[in-house]
Amino acid sequence: MKIAIPTNDRQTIAKRTGRAKEFAIYEIDDKGQIIDVRFEENLHKHDDEHDEVLQHEAYHRGQGKGRGKGQGRGLGRGLGQGRHHHEAEHHSHHHHGEHHHNEIIDQLKEVDMLLVRAVGKYLRQDLIDGHIPFKTVTKPDGLEEIIKNYLSSAGAH
Repeated sequence: MKIAIPTNDRQTIAKRTGRAKEFAIYEIDDKGQIIDVRFEENLHKHDDEHDEVLQHEAYHRGQGKGRGKGQGRGLGRGLGQGRHHHEAEHHSHHHHGEHHHNEIIDQLKEVDMLLVRAVGKYLRQDLIDGHIPFKTVTKPDGLEEIIKNYLSSAGAH
């Protein structure tokens, strides 16, 4: 059995699955023992795109100018004009179902269970559509404790 957990530090579960730095992939034998763990970089690069859209929205609501990396790219007109087209595309993707997490789905297709702290509604739907089983865990934070608790609750010996 293979169980994946999103992580940013290789020790604790990440709060946001789609934005996690890596996935810890645990291989469990038929006796419920951990026989291997490896860390795979999260191939879905969503952070910059999403953060830039949030900065743009804040800018247009008058809540600041959206500090951070990437300012002034786009059409070369800075944050105001350079991001406007991107925001429209970003939101239309969500509304029309074109925003995907295909990299995560492909990356986790061999996993029997994905244990998460939280998962956004678009990733949630992509996991369902991609037939990736997942379960939300509220505590503890430590990866190995999460695995042990899951195996114990799943009835593994």
